[in-house]
Amino acid sequence: MKKTLCLILALLMLTSSFASCSNNNSDKTEDTTESTETVPVSAESTETETEETTPAITDDLPEIKFEGHDYKIYNTNPETNTWYTTVHVTFEEDTGEPITSAIFYRNLAVEERFDVKITEIEHTSAEAKAVITAGTADDMDLILTDGSEAIGFIQNNNVYDLNTVDYIDLDKPYWDQNARKYLSIAGHYYGGVGDFLTTSLDETVGLFFNRALLESYNLEDPYELVNTNKWTLDKFAELGASVSTDLNGDGKFNDQDRYSLLGIRFNVYPMFIYGTGESYVKKDENDIPYLSTNPERFMSAYEKVVDICHSDGDNFFYDADIRTSTMGVENHRVQEIMFPNNQALFWVECVCWARELRAMEQNFGVVVPPMYDETQEQYYSFHHGRFFGPLIPITLNGESLDRCAIILEALNSHSTDNCSQGLL
Repeated sequence: MKKTLCLILALLMLTSSFASCSNNNSDKTEDTTESTETVPVSAESTETETEETTPAITDDLPEIKFEGHDYKIYNTNPETNTWYTTVHVTFEEDTGEPITSAIFYRNLAVEERFDVKITEIEHTSAEAKAVITAGTADDMDLILTDGSEAIGFIQNNNVYDLNTVDYIDLDKPYWDQNARKYLSIAGHYYGGVGDFLTTSLDETVGLFFNRALLESYNLEDPYELVNTNKWTLDKFAELGASVSTDLNGDGKFNDQDRYSLLGIRFNVYPMFIYGTGESYVKKDENDIPYLSTNPERFMSAYEKVVDICHSDGDNFFYDADIRTSTMGVENHRVQEIMFPNNQALFWVECVCWARELRAMEQNFGVVVPPMYDETQEQYYSFHHGRFFGPLIPITLNGESLDRCAIILEALNSHSTDNCSQGLL
């Protein structure tokens, strides 16, 4: 019971900010507006800058061949979260889409480098556990499962602590260091988050904004506010104060009207709270998670968020989780209609939803959640914790374990190479 509680608390920690902690002057997420500005530079200066600012990423893996080994990756539920950018890790051909193409060429590079064939097999978590119980090491090289399912594998000692596996170098930049910090338990780290998968980025919750409405109401640019460390809860409330409008003039607010904020409560409230740097869970000196909040600051942040969302009754925030839609769709699906239809200035949603906004006529942007105030040292983002992370089955040992680790490490490092080349 104690072990299960620690695992659950660790997952709660994960939902705060593992993928998105950033300094106040961090790079911002680009919006869909294309810049026409060009800056001429000489070939010499370009080469020098590249050498200084883009150091080569090396994985320090041995040059070894695995004689055409079929590297089997069990993806335990790739279709349950179809709103991800992708949960698949193999593609048979270059599809022309940037991410799927990058995955295809990354795998091809790893396959050629180590003489393996990377195969993705769709199985449930129960089926993957059955293979481990049977002890057949060659039937499965790697498991991909979401954060909630990973708890069962860890609790039953079905997977390796990545800290103990040779050829896995968690200090490398292609392993997410915030995930390592928040997901470890008593110094153990099982489901590594790295550049190999995009799902950890997909589930980071951001704040979309409608540029057309921003300009129509002559409001400040959120990107500029982020970069000047002025993107706070008070500033967010100020921008949204005058946007809500009874569009059809019927004297009541529903999904036919315009709102300052659109979202679902289990996204909205945690995103704003975590954005202030507060958390439900912390760790003690032994790396054991425990429930804890700073009562005074936490309650202050909570009250501020509630006041912003509800001080104007139901006119500021349209909660698609509890409001009844009149558009003939499920309540939460109404968001996909309202935001592109200029019915919300801000929308709280996972950043992968940018894919669904490609057909939107107006330009939009995405920013981090606002800080509590300007004295806050950095920005934080909220994450659901249902990313698909890689687990190494305990059935592997000796050469099979080394091979699994080498290919996993290479998949991460080659993914980073694709990022540096603009392929991801």
